[in-house]
Amino acid sequence: MFTLKIEVNKLEKRLKRKVIISLYFVCTIMFCFGLMYIYKNLESKEEDFSYVSNVVNKEYPVTKVIDLVFTRPYNDTGVKVLSNYYDVNADSDTQQKSIIYFNNTYMPNTGVIYGGEDKFDVYSIYDGEVIGIKHSDLLGDVVTIKHSNNVISVYQLLEDVFVNRGSIVKQGDRIGSSGKSNIIDDNNYKLLLEVSIDGELVDGEKIYNKKLTDF
Repeated sequence: MFTLKIEVNKLEKRLKRKVIISLYFVCTIMFCFGLMYIYKNLESKEEDFSYVSNVVNKEYPVTKVIDLVFTRPYNDTGVKVLSNYYDVNADSDTQQKSIIYFNNTYMPNTGVIYGGEDKFDVYSIYDGEVIGIKHSDLLGDVVTIKHSNNVISVYQLLEDVFVNRGSIVKQGDRIGSSGKSNIIDDNNYKLLLEVSIDGELVDGEKIYNKKLTDF
């Protein structure tokens, strides 16, 4: 019995020794990893401070910002205004040219109708995003572009469309080509352009060569 007790005590001592050694080993590893972690953090902070210092002290050339102005939606010199935007404050002659007679009905023109004998390309009047494309039996293909400052341009009576919904376009990008429509009784290829600012229709002929900041 006494011998058994001695053996148990020896076993307990061995186990305690192993446990102590194991704990010491684990603590040593954790201590080493801790030092490495602290060193890396300090090193990264030094790099960050160096980067900030470089950025603050570095000189960058000033880029000149070009403030665009609205341009016409066509380049063809043979294109002319067939029907003006109807303005209640315009003179009587202009108002007469702004009335559309279609299907036995007189209607005020809500945009500007351009036309020419030959088919012509249609371009975006300003940078923007295509937010709508649809087809109408009366108005042909219709492309709607949203610009900055709540300016929206709508291109109607198109025969071909070269952009997609969601496309980002630059001023002067070709978005379609003119088409034929019976909205005006002639044989010209036409484009009906409507422009609105803050939801209010405006005369497209009065926005050319103006900046967005003018509205």
